[in-house]
Amino acid sequence: FFFFFFFYIDVALISLRDEVGIRTLLQQVPSISFVNLVACLMLLQAGLLFFIQRNSQSRNGLLGHFLLGASLQQLLTGNLIGAFLAFFSYRSLLPIEEKTTTQQKLRFYLVMGFLLLLSILVLFITLRLANV
Repeated sequence: FFFFFFFYIDVALISLRDEVGIRTLLQQVPSISFVNLVACLMLLQAGLLFFIQRNSQSRNGLLGHFLLGASLQQLLTGNLIGAFLAFFSYRSLLPIEEKTTTQQKLRFYLVMGFLLLLSILVLFITLRLANV
């Protein structure tokens, strides 16, 4: 959440300095647009973690699957610290069986798949920006 907040404060300050609207800045500067995408991705992932933690607390449940997916997602976006934190959080969970409904699993895997798809897009953009 703090990353998201400070990012937009920084964008607002750049906007004031350059006397350009924030919307124009986001549309014309690829690196700022890219970081905006990553910030929104992290915010979506944090929201998903909040809802999953309310229903699951085990390595074999949805929380464990989420943390493994989050590790992969963090690696794809280049956040090594986040990947290690997610992985070690996964390792700290107890291996308890949980009962989850098929509907909960379907929702979880759809949202997690969407996050991973966006992370692959971020990886592609990173590679394209590196070649420019």
